[in-house]
Amino acid sequence: MTGEIISRMPVDEYRAIDALNITRLKELRRSPMHYRYAQLYPKVTDPLILGVAAHVAVLEPERFERQFAVWDRRTDAGAMAPRRGQYWDEFQRQHGDKECLTPDQAALAKAIATAVRGDEFAMRYLASGEPEVVMSWRTPQPGGRNCKGRVDWLAHVNGEPALIGLKTTRDCRPFVFGSQAAKLDYALQWAWYFNGYCAIKHGERPRMVEIVVESAPPHAVVVYRIPDDIILQGEDNYQALLAQLEECEATDRWPGPATCEQVLTLPSWYYPAVDDDISDMGLVA
Repeated sequence: MTGEIISRMPVDEYRAIDALNITRLKELRRSPMHYRYAQLYPKVTDPLILGVAAHVAVLEPERFERQFAVWDRRTDAGAMAPRRGQYWDEFQRQHGDKECLTPDQAALAKAIATAVRGDEFAMRYLASGEPEVVMSWRTPQPGGRNCKGRVDWLAHVNGEPALIGLKTTRDCRPFVFGSQAAKLDYALQWAWYFNGYCAIKHGERPRMVEIVVESAPPHAVVVYRIPDDIILQGEDNYQALLAQLEECEATDRWPGPATCEQVLTLPSWYYPAVDDDISDMGLVA
């Protein structure tokens, strides 16, 4: 087997793996200059705590109470106490290194988990499996590159492997989420994980699934199976980025978003609409 798959690896250990991930590669979409800066001056940003809490509540509910503590301290007057001073010192003594959630955040994370785990289509994939699965592999071309990825959930459904992602969104309807997926280029990530799994398992093809839940009540859930054409387009897109990265590395040139003087264009909505009827009459040039 080329590479490895490890479940429940702590995030700090994952970050320490010396390999390219798709989040870093995406920096090239902005420019090689931005990629290079992020490489030389890595900035570790923790995901929003509510998103982490929702993931844990859905995928590892048994860990929720061990990882999070709810900030419910109140002053003698009954108001929520500030997270500082004697109240905070006492809270930290009681809860150690646990991450702090407000009561609203904890309730929301658990409501999202209830919605996802109450959806029969989602539970086809979440009934059994492994969370926070780290994959590491090497690209096959000569002088290949070390790669890594962190998948939300790995399951086997009817004997078929499935890589499952979990995303919260404001609107999970197909045409809205599809637009969001295109804008944020989720296909890059899906293809990256798909091909990583294939490389590790010598061509075994996983099913790619995204469970999408709305972050506001009533927390509607839609389960999307990612088709081959999206995976292929995502692969084309990230392979183009890899080729660009190889060229930049070979020449040690890291240009910005524009390499010459540009003519500014504005979006179409900035300009007044032209009345089609008047235009047809020849009154508008």
